[in-house]
Amino acid sequence: MSISSPFTRLQELLPQLFQEPELKGTPYLRFSINNGQQSALIPMKNVKESLSVSSEKITPIPSLPSFVMGLMSSRDSVFLAIDLGQFIGLSPLSSYLRQYNVMVLDLSSEIETFESSFNNLLIGFAVSGIQGINRLMPEQIVEGKSIPQEFPPVTTDLPEMTKQYFSSSVKGKERELMILDLPKISSVLGAKTAF
Repeated sequence: MSISSPFTRLQELLPQLFQEPELKGTPYLRFSINNGQQSALIPMKNVKESLSVSSEKITPIPSLPSFVMGLMSSRDSVFLAIDLGQFIGLSPLSSYLRQYNVMVLDLSSEIETFESSFNNLLIGFAVSGIQGINRLMPEQIVEGKSIPQEFPPVTTDLPEMTKQYFSSSVKGKERELMILDLPKISSVLGAKTAF
């Protein structure tokens, strides 16, 4: 019987401590919209950061659509803050909130006509809440599936205008989650705001 010293045992376990676990699946950011009544997903490859922004840090801009909250900045970049729920035809966020949950996305890969002279095209989507990260395997995602009737649960017939902004869905533990169609959102947003 061999007795190992604490030092020997530490040498054996140390490599395991710094070895990254193998994570399976593609990461998606899960967030809530429609005043927290519905959760949806967005690919993490487009997410630069998620943050809580004081309403004072968003500068309103006149003569833009009502879903454009204004300009904000983060990490030496200035970009539009958009109320995602209102943009896709759901309930807008309250204008009396002191803090907004914002997902900062890089949409440059989603816009075909985007000039490569810029490094990135950032946009901030304000949502009801940011809930975490889900890892999905390709077989879990159903492409082009129609939006379930319970989305959002308070509306039995979701407007066609809203359905167009979702490309696929995944069956969640409690309910089906929709995945945002970023190319569609980018093209419509570009047409409505001329960015």
